[in-house]
Amino acid sequence: MLTRAAQCLAFVAFVASADAQNCDSIAKLALPDVTITQAASVPAGKFTFPGGRNAVEVPAFCRVAGTIKPEVSFEIWMPERWNKKLLTVGNGGLAGTISYGAMVAPLSKGYATSSTDTGHKADNDGHWAAGHMERVIDFAHRAVHVTTQADKAILAAFYGNSPAHAYFSGCSQGGQEAMTEAQRYPRDYDGIVAGDPANNWVHHYVGAHLWITLAMQKDAYIPASKIPALAEAVNNACDALDGIKDGILNDPRKCHFDPASIQCKNGDAPNCLTAPQVDAVRKIYQGGRTPEGDQIFPGIVPGGEAGPGGWARWIAGSGPGESGHAGLGLPFLRYVLFENPDWDYHSFRYARVNGVDSDVDFADHKLGPIFTNMNPDLGAFQAGGGKMIHYHGWSDPDISPLNSVNYYESVMAKMGGLSETKRFYRLFMVPGMQHCTGGPGPATFDMVEALDQWVEHGNAPEQIIASHATAGKVDRTRPLCPFPQEARWKGTGSSDQAENFVCVQP
Repeated sequence: MLTRAAQCLAFVAFVASADAQNCDSIAKLALPDVTITQAASVPAGKFTFPGGRNAVEVPAFCRVAGTIKPEVSFEIWMPERWNKKLLTVGNGGLAGTISYGAMVAPLSKGYATSSTDTGHKADNDGHWAAGHMERVIDFAHRAVHVTTQADKAILAAFYGNSPAHAYFSGCSQGGQEAMTEAQRYPRDYDGIVAGDPANNWVHHYVGAHLWITLAMQKDAYIPASKIPALAEAVNNACDALDGIKDGILNDPRKCHFDPASIQCKNGDAPNCLTAPQVDAVRKIYQGGRTPEGDQIFPGIVPGGEAGPGGWARWIAGSGPGESGHAGLGLPFLRYVLFENPDWDYHSFRYARVNGVDSDVDFADHKLGPIFTNMNPDLGAFQAGGGKMIHYHGWSDPDISPLNSVNYYESVMAKMGGLSETKRFYRLFMVPGMQHCTGGPGPATFDMVEALDQWVEHGNAPEQIIASHATAGKVDRTRPLCPFPQEARWKGTGSSDQAENFVCVQP
């Protein structure tokens, strides 16, 4: 008996030889475990997608929506003028919605583009997961894979040809999806962009989200009003280490800032940290550790504190308790890990006691195999001709950039060193970029175009130009360099112009 994957591939081979169909006829398409719920032509012009506040300009396309057993919803948009490529876009947070907004740009460039809700409907919490392990598995890895299979079959039926190339691009949870595809389903895509990925998913939740929440309890809570003083102190200590005083830490690993340097001398004040707050900052920079000292997840690095996308949003949140990192982490821990809406996060056990497993061990045993996405063996992805561009903001206050560095270095160790790894996989660290976007550094770039040039033409990215804008006007550009290289100012010319930098080995 054919497996579900084999059935889908067999169907693709069949329909690829058929004549292209009109959009309405896709509604009658029969695919294993797939139900087409909508197939409608959308004319060029203004289009408002579900949940969209404003109409966006789109080219003419065929909009197809469907479900895949048991509960995976997806959409694929197929432009009238197709570039013969598929670009699937990723999700964020705990997913639960189709990423319509991210589908507009690739559609406008001629890509057929798709997205999935990953098998559940968002409820601003984790209620969808309790007692529904099938949904958790779909969310963790299966939904994107089966959506990709359906996408390819629908494309073959509609255009009469399979896509010449299939790409995936996502950031945050979408970056986790990207990494999972390369590791678990290496033949789904021949090009992958993984941004600020939340891989090492389970440890990220217990060693970052929960760790930071617990570090910020009671007197240790750092209000948003104090973060500018912390940010200023970090910049005063470390900004000039790269030879330019520009509000950007080129490599925060070189910054050895001690938060005790701004500890209040007498009582409390808006521009200093109390002793418990100093301890909280140290724990945040340190990252989650067991009482024995084993690292669970690396810490947030200095440099991403200031601005609306900095610590005020991700660390401080709206106040002590269940906001900031807690608002992200606790729904997953309550409903996916412990499956108990009344679970008290203060009870989490990082220590083993009298030979009894810790809650970290429990999380690893229960969810580790489902969310495995730290496998450094990318041999199958490389063997299939796959190319991957991985990027991460050095100022990310949500997912530690050190997690990306650690993973890339583990791949280098497994795959034969840097020279062999960079043949198919390159990491670009983005100085001054916060979580997926924003921050003082240039954080606007086109990784998909760089990926396409690499996959289709063999032009490996030696550098990627990024820009920063204020009030819609570009005021800074800088090259992003493949790790471990970094951009260094030549010493002459404006440090706000990319041409005055060179990629060098630090």
